[in-house]
Order: sequence, then C-alpha cells, then structure tokens
Amino acid sequence: MKIALLTSGGKDSILALHRVAKFGEITLVTAIPERADSFMFHTVNLHMVDAIASCLELPLHKIAVSGVEEKEVKELEKGISSLEVDAICCGAIASSYQLKRVEKICKNLGLEFLAPLWGEDQEKILKEVAKNFDAIIVSVSAMGLDETFLGKRIDEKCVEDLKKVAKRTGINLAGEGGEYETLVLDAPLYRRRIVVKEVEKRWEKVRGVALVKKFEKIEKL
Repeated sequence: MKIALLTSGGKDSILALHRVAKFGEITLVTAIPERADSFMFHTVNLHMVDAIASCLELPLHKIAVSGVEEKEVKELEKGISSLEVDAICCGAIASSYQLKRVEKICKNLGLEFLAPLWGEDQEKILKEVAKNFDAIIVSVSAMGLDETFLGKRIDEKCVEDLKKVAKRTGINLAGEGGEYETLVLDAPLYRRRIVVKEVEKRWEKVRGVALVKKFEKIEKL
C-alpha cells in the first residue's frame, strides 16, 4: 500500500507515521498555507519538514494552499490527486473538523482513510510521545499556556504541567484545537536526529512561537 501521510512535523502526525509505516510505502505530504491563520494546517516551523523528511529518509511532497477555510481543503485534495497513492493518513485524535475533511478527500479520490490515533486517550498519547520522541512545543495560543512553554520538551513533567492547565482552563490536552503546536526532533524511525542550535522566541500578548533558526542533523549511533 502506498500511503500519503499528512504532516507538519508535529507529534501527532509523526506518531501516526510510526503506527502505519509497517503497512506500506510512505510519502510525506505537507500543506504550505499562504496565511498564518489557516483553519486546517499548522504553519510554525514548516521549513523543518525538509529536515524531518531527510532524517526519515522518506519522500516529501509539498502542496501550496491559500489558508482560506474550506478552499484550502479543496487545494489539498487537488495536490494529492496527482500522487500515486492508495491511502491518506492523518494524526487526528479527537478533532472531527480535521477528520471529516480528510475523510471526504479520501472519498472523493477513491482512497483509503487511515486515522490510527483516532479516539485514543490523549494523556496516553502524550506519555507515549514523552517516552519515545524528542518533541518540543513551538507555539502556544491558549489561556494558561505562557511563554515558559515555548521550546519546552514534552517529557513527563511537561505532560503533568499540560494536564494541570487543561484541568484549570479546559483546553484540549493534546493541543488539537491549536492550543499548542509541536516539532519532533527525533523518533525511533529517524535515521538521523535534529539538534536545535538557535531558537527565536516571539511573544505577543497571549500567544507566542519558538522559531528554529539554526539546527544540525546528527547521525544516530
């Protein structure tokens, strides 16, 4: 089976990759929105997907989209239609917004739909990421998530901190509502790992981003 895996380089899509990699040949697909306020796609540190594809030694297909709600979904569908794939995989956990739209693309193109994380316990997923991945938080935009979370590695302590914020404010624990975004620097399937050398943090009122400015790809022993 040839699988198009939708990814921005974040924890959920990379975890989904690890779940489906054994089932077929993977092509990474990244939507590149023109607007930072895209409803469907992440935009922070998208320049890192090239490095991630290199570390995974997998092909990467980029699709330019407008970032306009619904129109960007049609643009993604058009971009995927040019690929020779049998299925599309996404990292949706509980977001029906994402799930329904990717599912519709699959229906329109006659492709199988894969959502290996769908319905799973969000705390369990975060703990799996903390145990097996080197992932950092690169964007926060929700009540309770302050500047201290930017650049923070998702480890056991970070998971507990996110749980406290979610309990206090009601944010989505996994960040599926855009509360926070992540970047995976290393994972079991990476042939090389990414080491961040320089990060620029930008904070504006109640939200902020951590932009990777310099990094290296290091061979794994």
